[in-house]
Amino acid sequence: MDALDLITNRASVPPRLHEETPLDDAVLAQIFATTVTAPDHGLLRPYRFLTIQGAAREALGDVFAEAVKQRMPDAEPGVVEKDRQKPLRSQTLVAVIACITPDHPKAPEMEQILTAGMAGYNMILAAQAMGFGGIWLTGAPTYDAHVQAALNIGAQEKLLGFVYLGQPKRDFKAPRRPDWRDYFSAWGSADD
Repeated sequence: MDALDLITNRASVPPRLHEETPLDDAVLAQIFATTVTAPDHGLLRPYRFLTIQGAAREALGDVFAEAVKQRMPDAEPGVVEKDRQKPLRSQTLVAVIACITPDHPKAPEMEQILTAGMAGYNMILAAQAMGFGGIWLTGAPTYDAHVQAALNIGAQEKLLGFVYLGQPKRDFKAPRRPDWRDYFSAWGSADD
């Protein structure tokens, strides 16, 4: 698959449409190797990743459920159970974490967060290039203090979300995209 075709036709593959068969370690190694190619001003490598597979998915589900109970003490059991099931929808989840170097002279915090985000996005592109599916999900668990504590997110870190990876149950086509021209305009004079 050509790179422009891959980017232009990127499609998120929701976890409910992932097969039960886990991706093997060699495939995951290829996907994960793409993270360190993200643009990185200052070469800080301002990221880390947690892979969540097997029984760890159930443990994360328990963390998500407890987080709901803490946020909403009157939550219906179905609401709690829905969050408990979230990590079980794919065989592999990856927590994407930005590791911030405060007051860096070359790379402000925003650049460091963008680098971590691009590293996570590389995983999704690599998965699709290899015929697999991925999606980046956030939601309440990403921003929840209980979840962040359970994942040992440090004071100078930000949990950016979870990449769900899997074998798609069917082929996916790119969603309808807006016309790029609606988002671009010229600034200044072209004669300058």
